[in-house]
Amino acid sequence: MAWCDLPIDLLCCISSHLSIIDLVRLSIVCTSWNFTLANYALLGFQCRPSTWLLLSNDVGEASDTLTFCELTIEREEAIISFHHRFSSLGSNTFGHRCFGSKDGWLVTLDKIDLQPRLFNPITKTEISLPSLLSLIEPQYAPDGSFRISYNEIFLDFTPDDLCDMYFHKIIVSSNDSSRTAVVIFGITKALALTRSEDLTWVLGPQLSPYNTEEEEQIEDVFYHEENQRFFTITNFSMVLSFDLNGQNVELICQNMPNPYYRTGNLDFMYYIAFMSGTLLRIERAVDITLDSHRYAKTTTISVFKFVPAVVCSTSSSTSLYSQWIPVNDLEEYSLFVGCNQTFSLHHTVATGIKPNCIYFADHLSNMFPSDVECDVGLFDLYNDQIQYILHPYSRTNWPPSIWFTPSLS
Repeated sequence: MAWCDLPIDLLCCISSHLSIIDLVRLSIVCTSWNFTLANYALLGFQCRPSTWLLLSNDVGEASDTLTFCELTIEREEAIISFHHRFSSLGSNTFGHRCFGSKDGWLVTLDKIDLQPRLFNPITKTEISLPSLLSLIEPQYAPDGSFRISYNEIFLDFTPDDLCDMYFHKIIVSSNDSSRTAVVIFGITKALALTRSEDLTWVLGPQLSPYNTEEEEQIEDVFYHEENQRFFTITNFSMVLSFDLNGQNVELICQNMPNPYYRTGNLDFMYYIAFMSGTLLRIERAVDITLDSHRYAKTTTISVFKFVPAVVCSTSSSTSLYSQWIPVNDLEEYSLFVGCNQTFSLHHTVATGIKPNCIYFADHLSNMFPSDVECDVGLFDLYNDQIQYILHPYSRTNWPPSIWFTPSLS
């Protein structure tokens, strides 16, 4: 039997032991294998998942090039094992900023027309979303910059500044056919939603009916596939959920005191995720004490699981309360946080990762690119130790690095 005549079932079995790069190489062996791999999702193919880190381009590197580094574990430490470079991507990446990732897709944003797109660098497939200009409706300053009103004050942004500073994260659903996207945007970090077939963005749920803190803002959004709802968390740990239309809003957890808010030498970021059906809050502390010898660095990460409201009765009253319980063991899983959508992976499924760790990428807590430092590593929950994967001086600081799981889907 010739290699090109191998049964599909056998090719499917082989593919489950291969990395995404090896699977792509397999597809160029012959025409029949290329056809089979091109329809791999339909045929039930599964490759071995891996985690890549999208790096900012080096000085002088072409803007139509994407560089990823792949991680592996060597002597209990995470190291960079391979660099994967995708070049000549042309209009897919030229003049775009990468805003996040989801299941093999990068979220990019054109700096001129503020057009977000979903882009798969493996298959070169691209899906357009409505321009964000339809959301902010800016005026134009005499010098051609964008002028946006905030608290009766006009703020002027260059196209680069507006793309980099005004839009924080774009989160995409996965299992609904229209791919609902949610953007965190603006100085107050509001929400807006759209679908790929829509013509515009619409405002999402507002915090005002629920919050009691004047400076409460959205920090992160997570899409829960099982019940097809988005969950969002604020800097005061308030959690709301809403459906794919931005409706049927539910208050999951009221806000709570944040003793670290505006702490002088520490910056805190909050992420939200589900793992094995449990709602998790990830709290990341970054030391921002800068001097001539030190860059801002993640110092610790804490994980909490949410315990829903229970009845608490006393002699004088009965009340409901919810609480966050510290988590010290993620078992065989690890979490990945940063400018990407938060996700988890099992270390026996995705080789090259260390279990019970939180992998973190460059932080972006404010809207100033000059303040973003190279801050990539992992926090081991077992021993409360941090390993930094990239040296702070080894990369440029902007745009921030993004965790990415390649896919042929």
